[in-house]
Amino acid sequence: MTAKPYRFDVTEARSFSHAVFPSVTKHTFFLQASKLPLGLPAGANAREAVGMNRRVYKDVTESLRANEAYPGSFDLMNLGIMIIADEVKVVGKKSFDVLIHDEDGIVNGAHTARIIESCIDDGTVNPDQYVEVKIITGIDKVGFDDLKADIAKGQNTGIGVKDQSIYNTQGIFDGLKSRIQNEPWAKNVAWRESDVGNHDVRDLISILEAINVIDFPNSGTAHPIHAYEKWSVPLQRYADDFKKNDMTPTKRKYAALEPLLVEALELYDRIRHDFREVYNEHISSGAGRMRIVEEAPVRRKTFDFPFSHQKSSKYRLTKGAAFPILAGFRNFVEYDPKTNTAKWVGGFSNVRNMWLEIAPELVRETAAATREIGRTPDLIGKSRNHWASIHRLVENRLLRLKLKEMQN
Repeated sequence: MTAKPYRFDVTEARSFSHAVFPSVTKHTFFLQASKLPLGLPAGANAREAVGMNRRVYKDVTESLRANEAYPGSFDLMNLGIMIIADEVKVVGKKSFDVLIHDEDGIVNGAHTARIIESCIDDGTVNPDQYVEVKIITGIDKVGFDDLKADIAKGQNTGIGVKDQSIYNTQGIFDGLKSRIQNEPWAKNVAWRESDVGNHDVRDLISILEAINVIDFPNSGTAHPIHAYEKWSVPLQRYADDFKKNDMTPTKRKYAALEPLLVEALELYDRIRHDFREVYNEHISSGAGRMRIVEEAPVRRKTFDFPFSHQKSSKYRLTKGAAFPILAGFRNFVEYDPKTNTAKWVGGFSNVRNMWLEIAPELVRETAAATREIGRTPDLIGKSRNHWASIHRLVENRLLRLKLKEMQN
């Protein structure tokens, strides 16, 4: 069978001969993700690129689009793609034809390649995101028939069991499962790494962390920025809290917050849904051009808002910009240490009404932050000053509300 050529237009290219097998050459290409050749075969891969709905691959997609990662950081966070090929031909200064047989091709990184292809098809690849492609040629000339299989096996033994899968087995998420079991979206929650679902248990825990007034009291200066910045931190804190209070589960700090989860998710949904409309109505009509507002991919057409049951929309606020706003409403959470219970100030209907009332101020503050801090969602989501500014803004409105109630 004749090897098929795949054109690689790269930014950088390096190659060198193997130290033990002189017939083997290793090539490294660094190229824009948007220029990755389509349809690369993966006949040599030990795993098929299946389970693309798993949360880990959705995370890769969002980083590729630079919605939840810095533009230019994709290749630093991703291991890239490794390919077994027949030959690499130079066709230009930084242009190469890679000849690949169908039974060879990608030995590691097939999921990455398929994700990139999907985003190329949608036109959603951020132009500043790059990918590293490693290509091995000359394997057939070594003389070992099973060397390709050994390479494929070795390249695919690095995925361990994720913490959330272990915690699920240990029953650590049982409280959350009980809390949401009657919600129509509960069946779409992925509790283990292998589960298929639109929502991840880490989403739920991060939402709880954003309203965590126990560890981040409203009177203090610290904010739960890791709720957005690093999912592993809230997940570990939640598990540690469970293990610490294994014999007295009602004393868990997150047990106090869990009754507020469903409503906090609704608020989060409303923030993401309403932001663009509020911006266009109260500030200008240019929200569609803001990088913190994402547009649904062509094939998806619209975003759903299952927690708030609002009408689907072509646009939504990115997570990086939504989390500081959600955490600002931590001001509306009261905690009683004697009973280990938390509640919304004035009930959740009061919180919902307050969002509608102060949304223009929060949207304006967020828009201003994009001009001062940077226009990418990740910069907004990780800015300590922005989290503090949003928190103060909501706090001032709440204080004014309480003052008005006292006067009345």
